[in-house]
Amino acid sequence: MHEKQMRKALWQLLAEWPGQNKRQLLAGLRILGLGDLSTRDVNRVLYAGRQTFTHDGATPPRWHLTAGAGYEPEPIRVAPLALPQSYLGKEPRAWQREALAEWQANGRRGVVEAVTGTGKTTVGVLAAAAAVDAGEKVLVLVPGCELLDQWYEVLRLSLPSVRIGRLGDRHRDSLSDHSILVAVVHSAIKDWILPPYTAGLLIADEVHRYGAEGFASALEDGFGARLGLTATYERTDSGVADRLQPYFGDVVAGCTYERGLTEDILAPFRVAFVGADFARDEHEQYKRHDERVRTLRRRLILDHGCPAEPFGDFMAEVNELSQPGNRSIRSRRDARGYLRAFSQRRQILAGCRRKHKALASLAPVFAEARAGIIFTETAASTHQATKAMRKRGLRAMDFTSALDRPDRKDRLSDFKSGEIQVLVAPRVLDEGVDVPEAEIGVVLASSKSKRQMIQRMGRVIRPKPDRRPATFVVLYIRGTSEDPHLGAHEGFIEQLTDVADACETFDPGVSSAELLSWYREGITR
Repeated sequence: MHEKQMRKALWQLLAEWPGQNKRQLLAGLRILGLGDLSTRDVNRVLYAGRQTFTHDGATPPRWHLTAGAGYEPEPIRVAPLALPQSYLGKEPRAWQREALAEWQANGRRGVVEAVTGTGKTTVGVLAAAAAVDAGEKVLVLVPGCELLDQWYEVLRLSLPSVRIGRLGDRHRDSLSDHSILVAVVHSAIKDWILPPYTAGLLIADEVHRYGAEGFASALEDGFGARLGLTATYERTDSGVADRLQPYFGDVVAGCTYERGLTEDILAPFRVAFVGADFARDEHEQYKRHDERVRTLRRRLILDHGCPAEPFGDFMAEVNELSQPGNRSIRSRRDARGYLRAFSQRRQILAGCRRKHKALASLAPVFAEARAGIIFTETAASTHQATKAMRKRGLRAMDFTSALDRPDRKDRLSDFKSGEIQVLVAPRVLDEGVDVPEAEIGVVLASSKSKRQMIQRMGRVIRPKPDRRPATFVVLYIRGTSEDPHLGAHEGFIEQLTDVADACETFDPGVSSAELLSWYREGITR
């Protein structure tokens, strides 16, 4: 269908009924006689016509006409970005150009929030190149050694004429004799990085991490220009409001799931929720620890003054009370009891026998997929899942923090080459590791963190060579904090429902044949 016709029809719909989401607009188009369309077609026209259409940023986005929208709008024409002279990297995507332009217009302050896999690092590289061209120094803060190496390589290839140094992991370079310094935050907080009387740009990758009190001390005031990069700009404590927003400023243009899918930056994906039930003994143990958690949480809040919300602040205070230096025996005992019960409840969820049985039923799906990742929460469940996959003939390996860096690199290389079919990992793969393309991701156990789920999604929704969709499976125990029907992953589930090609829920006891049939249905469409 001609896009000009769709733009005109969308203008008519929004002029009469502003604030509609893409599904409502699709229904309206069909009433107007424009059939054989999908929500992806609607998104493509809406995002391409940003001079005419704008949204409120909600989930799902609700669309309106811009103030200057004409009756028959012309398609947006993006002026070519004048790339920095020192930049010799790949041509930026449209959203990357827009993000950089908005950040610059905002006084070179802000946080770019972009879904994992859409290329937020490129925005940082472009900002760094422009700063170097202007004679400024650039500090790139990263939370770990893997990102130290990744940023160094990307900068070295994209800015071949620029002197780039590293600080951390046995490297001791500085900004005194380098234009750009990539630094692990633990090393950066030890010394003052920016030379006196020097203009500089600070780029913080995984910026949400710097809301913690220790990491925040690396955010030097001397850097006039500041850029944060993240897939999900949120924390479970007050660190964003208290530390990050005052330093970096507001969120600027980024890349959402909707835009990533519309512009083929991300692969389309399907999601399955597979339920399981506790065995009787597991249920009794879970209830006992859950009641203990709830009782001690109330006591810690009412009797010992811990903040009820946000949860991260509550946990920080509980950890503080549990330390030997706390002279109050009662509050120290309650804090330690809470942390112990919390951990035991989590271990029961992670090791549930029927959940692992449900995971085993996905073995035929892993066998057909080119590569898969199983996300776990504990080392014990990681080893258990790896063993189960191997027992069913799959080349599976665990990937934990216990491995040294050479072994981790070797396993990622083997996963990329196909030598390893299934990678099983606890939180170590959630962020900060450049994971090769995977076709299926299975969450065996997870925290309540929306950010964690989005990071895990990002590991499997990069575009596939044959354009086949990605598959994401969430295993959960019914009637617990993991159950999406009881509010688990609330914000994340809403995002999934709006952008996934399909969302399916399977009851306990679903067979391998049913799951394989559902998987095949998706990749053969």
